[in-house]
Amino acid sequence: MKTITRTLLFLFTGILILSGYFPPGRIQYSHPPTLPLPVDTVLYQIVDFKDDIANDTLVQSLSKEGYPISYTRHLRTGVCFDNKCRPLDITLHWNVTGRYLGFELPEKEFLSKYDHEPFTEAEYLRLHAILTDSLSALNNFHYNEIVPTADSTYEKVDAVSGATSANVLEHVVEGAAFTTYKLWHLVYGTAKQQAEALTCQRLTPELIRLILNSTHPSDKIWALNHINGYVQPTPALRQAVLSYIDGKDYNLTERALNSITAADLASDNLQSTLAQKLLEANYSTQKLLLAKLNEAPALDGKARKLLAKNIGSFSGQVISNVLDLFLRHHTTDAETCRDVSDLLLVKNPFISKKAYAFLIQANTKDAGVQKRLIQYKTENNLIEVE
Repeated sequence: MKTITRTLLFLFTGILILSGYFPPGRIQYSHPPTLPLPVDTVLYQIVDFKDDIANDTLVQSLSKEGYPISYTRHLRTGVCFDNKCRPLDITLHWNVTGRYLGFELPEKEFLSKYDHEPFTEAEYLRLHAILTDSLSALNNFHYNEIVPTADSTYEKVDAVSGATSANVLEHVVEGAAFTTYKLWHLVYGTAKQQAEALTCQRLTPELIRLILNSTHPSDKIWALNHINGYVQPTPALRQAVLSYIDGKDYNLTERALNSITAADLASDNLQSTLAQKLLEANYSTQKLLLAKLNEAPALDGKARKLLAKNIGSFSGQVISNVLDLFLRHHTTDAETCRDVSDLLLVKNPFISKKAYAFLIQANTKDAGVQKRLIQYKTENNLIEVE
């Protein structure tokens, strides 16, 4: 009988999700999903959530292309206060990336505080904002810290009364601290991890590219983190990734570069693109780009030429890093050495010494470079030093 009831419930819920219809009177707060696609299919995934809530089902909504749109879990659990318990009946929603989307309550259901007062509109909005914050300090609190003075009967107290710790109050809905705490940990617990795992099973380059179109920074970070080792980038995805290497957002730039593997760097076009970006980048991005080029199996000739011809435009430390890159890849040809020898003429001793050390190690026989080396050694009293 229980199995039949569950099946009928799932079928009814699936019809509601597919149709986009929810009964009137429901309390709902939601962010838009990353993928603005209609739901075509609903799958019911049985999951071990490792918690004390009976429902073991995560509902996965898919587009006709098979892309996950969202994930849903219905919760019926107890929230207790004043030695009385009121069941918490709520549905939580997650995005394709596992990001929290929102919550909804059944018709005529509502959330209440320790005095049984229903949430106000402002309090629902505050709860929604708190659940949206993945970096909330609630992650650092233990259940028992919500009401530090609670005795052995704390499980029957909602941790929402005047005893609520002052350093907790700013992170919860006042009068509903335990409810807030419990929901936040459910949002960022096993269900989120399972949603991400299910999305990973359906990842394609096109799905990653669609997620990168999100306006939400965490979605972009998630997508960039799930390229290397997950999908083989297509030209369209590679172009999308490269667009984030612009220095405007350090985290996105760093994640985009991390999505590029050493095998990817065997591409001459990719190396020259990164070298060109290095010419236009700020200092922090230049360091990231050089670190990535260091991973290449060999330095492409076009990339080398771009860096060598423009080496004088970089700051002293970046020049030092470029020279280290050349040595790392044994780039000591005559043309590169001639470009580097221009640095012997600059007045900055840090730069000229770096250029001198590079050229000595390169051991070039180019006549023009040798002439400049002799001049540099004479001017700096290094004529006897080898």
